[in-house]
Amino acid sequence: MMLVTMKMLPLLLITLHLSLTLSVLCEECKLPVGREVDVKKLFKTSWYSGLQTDDFTSSILTCVRFSNFTSTDSGFRVVSTEHGDRYVEFPIHFNIHKNGIYHQSKANDETTAHSEHTRETNGKHNAAISEMEKNFFTGNFVFLTDYKNYFAAFLCPTIIKSDEELRMIWGFFPSSNPTLKQIAAFSNTLYDQEISATFHPSTCSERDWNDLNKQK
Repeated sequence: MMLVTMKMLPLLLITLHLSLTLSVLCEECKLPVGREVDVKKLFKTSWYSGLQTDDFTSSILTCVRFSNFTSTDSGFRVVSTEHGDRYVEFPIHFNIHKNGIYHQSKANDETTAHSEHTRETNGKHNAAISEMEKNFFTGNFVFLTDYKNYFAAFLCPTIIKSDEELRMIWGFFPSSNPTLKQIAAFSNTLYDQEISATFHPSTCSERDWNDLNKQK
């Protein structure tokens, strides 16, 4: 029997709410209306994945932290800290295109991302990692944020298997244990964008972030 702690309660409550009210899976991949991210409002905050869809990344990426946002000539750069079998940390570059759509830079990220994802999983999911990264480098990203409560990442992949979820949605929050207010703000944004999905909690609330440097 699982013991529910007070730290776990906000995520459990909102996960139940979203599962009951936003459980209709989309038949086609729908992105929200895109807009350019104001990176200057993000660079001082670290954002931890709290809710994620059961998509093509979920067997590999169960906890991600975005930090150190910086502007680039073509978009922005962010440092991704991920926890699988071990912590890994590496930069990701997103280039903005028309209508607020972002693409991850294959030229800048392909070699480093593949190496770190392989190390993160101790080389156990090479085929799944390659498939995931193909979707990252060819898909369309949209980011929505209120710069205070949530940072939402949406991806519509162009390379998918027929039996997989057609999109990726991650809800990031300024703490590994987000408040109900923060999660509600994310949920309301999805509602406003007429996007429905089923979520499950990430594992970030279970990680000891103070022990990060020892586990790299």
